[in-house]
Amino acid sequence: MTCLVCGSPKSEPHFGGKSCRACAAFFRRCFHSKKLVLGCICKRKPSNYHPCRSCRLAKCLAVGMKQEKIHGQRDPNGSQSRESSTESPNIFPIPFFLSPRCSGHIEFSIPFFSKYEKKREELYPNIRTQNLYELLCLTKQDVNVTCEFVVEVFPEFQKLSSPDRQGLLHNFMLKIWNLEPIMDDVAQRKKFGKMDDEEIRNFMLPILFGFYWRAYFEKLIEPLINLSLDSMEFMATIWILFFDHAYINISPSSSNLCWNIRKVILQELKNHEQEKTRG
Repeated sequence: MTCLVCGSPKSEPHFGGKSCRACAAFFRRCFHSKKLVLGCICKRKPSNYHPCRSCRLAKCLAVGMKQEKIHGQRDPNGSQSRESSTESPNIFPIPFFLSPRCSGHIEFSIPFFSKYEKKREELYPNIRTQNLYELLCLTKQDVNVTCEFVVEVFPEFQKLSSPDRQGLLHNFMLKIWNLEPIMDDVAQRKKFGKMDDEEIRNFMLPILFGFYWRAYFEKLIEPLINLSLDSMEFMATIWILFFDHAYINISPSSSNLCWNIRKVILQELKNHEQEKTRG
């Protein structure tokens, strides 16, 4: 049977899918190698060149090959090496890997972010009529909705220890709450800019902003809006804010994961900016 990954005339079952031995070995190396799997770079190669690592790995996953069916590395003689029994269960089983998406993590996450925004809007239909206890309950739901969004794009997030997951989520919530005015209808910025102090006080919740709103709008919201970020740039900003490796309330392994994810996001953002420049 032909290998569905590379077209080789021979294929056999490997890791839950069917492929040739070369593609199976490549699939194993992707999860044990320290090389980052970045976005697709096929456009930069000649048309008759073999596919990039990202596309080849995506094809492996498409034919049914699964990471969890890889059972450790093998030595040169083909015998499987034993895994250390002292390894912490909370450390990622690989140095760094993100589930590959052919379109890149930033682009892939945009529709999920739109769904995430809609869920959050439904959480707070009429915030003015709710008491403090009700608002605190909604905040817990907000954290859960955010966790679902992250897991949809980065399934490996579930493998972190519970304290690390909670730490990253709680640290991020403060940032997303500050960015909400930007995520609201951007066309409203002219309306906000023309409001006098009394209108602003009536419009915003005094408990959140009060008379600080105008300075908050002028020094944070308006400059960011004026950058005219496109959806890819804004989505990259969201992930860079979420995977902050400088938090002191997460483990070193999770901090290292965040650092590596940020590098991938920044690389994808760089590729996007280069495409915009060429276009």
